[in-house]
Amino acid sequence: MADQQPYYYMRPGHVLAAAMGFSVVSIIAVALRFWARKIQRQPPKADDWLMIPATLLTIGLAVSQVYGVSQKALGYRTVRPPGFEGSLYELATPQLAIESQIEWAFWLIFPLALACIKASFLFFYKRVFAVQKSNLLNRLLTTFIVLVAMWAIAFFFAGLFQCGENFSLIWGSQMELLARCYSTRKLILTLCITDFITDVFIMLIPVPLVLRLQLPTSKKVAVCTMFLLGGGTVVASLVRFVLMGGSFIGSINITDDKILGVTACMYWGVVECGLGVLAACLPTIQFLFKKFVWEPAVNTTKSMFSSRSSDSIIPHKDVIHVNQSFGIEYAKANGSFSPTTSPMHAANDSNEQFIPTDGHATWYGHGHAV
Repeated sequence: MADQQPYYYMRPGHVLAAAMGFSVVSIIAVALRFWARKIQRQPPKADDWLMIPATLLTIGLAVSQVYGVSQKALGYRTVRPPGFEGSLYELATPQLAIESQIEWAFWLIFPLALACIKASFLFFYKRVFAVQKSNLLNRLLTTFIVLVAMWAIAFFFAGLFQCGENFSLIWGSQMELLARCYSTRKLILTLCITDFITDVFIMLIPVPLVLRLQLPTSKKVAVCTMFLLGGGTVVASLVRFVLMGGSFIGSINITDDKILGVTACMYWGVVECGLGVLAACLPTIQFLFKKFVWEPAVNTTKSMFSSRSSDSIIPHKDVIHVNQSFGIEYAKANGSFSPTTSPMHAANDSNEQFIPTDGHATWYGHGHAV
């Protein structure tokens, strides 16, 4: 296992790319969200404001990864001191100390970032579906928001005081940490399981609500698909859960190196938070896509086809020639001439004219010649 090439999510380049990429994506998504609210003339509410701490916390997770890679405390194998032949669990080096500090900070920030994202989804559902504050759906969503907040606070303080008030033990040797502190692996595994369950629940909440709306089937499918794009966070949560769970029970062992194992879990944590921020903003910023991308493209396409169609049509007039003699007499009435007799009572419009030509008459009226 020591000579095996690490998976891509354990390599420094991929870790840095994910950290910086999802930070930029999160910032852009939140900025577009507030811009959409401004264009729609809707005041930002709780679901919008929660995206600000969610983005800042996601950036904090990314910065911790970048710093860890720069110090070779993430994305690199554990360096054994010369002459050391013991177990890696007994080893305490500056590299492992930095890795432990970063890992500790990561698992403090991570549940708070997830809670902000989950709560933003739930507040958005309240804005869209629970219009009446007294209905059952509104009470259920409010209860779940409270549970998410309690969930985040519980894991934050559990991680903060996993060694009581003796914080120095957190970045000591792994053996000392396991002997004198609460099992970090059990704590993280519990976090992964509950995170995955809540993600699935939040993702599925809008589906039955959308299906009950009086909309065409195609629009129902489109709206459900937009909400289900948040499934990307569920996939990232599932991957991290499988890696942690498999490592815990021994069925999956992606690496025997502690630093690479921590790198993998942190990598998927940043991916989950970045995708979560993006998915939470999509229902709002899709308005911008429709207004500035989709509708102009459709209008341009329609105008192109309509201009081509009009060019292909040759304008013509319907001309009917009638060989018939008309006897026309004019009588002066009120100082003007007006027709008194006509074989056809058609010339009664001010735009109609009778022009005699060789004993025949041609009637010009409304653009047609008869």
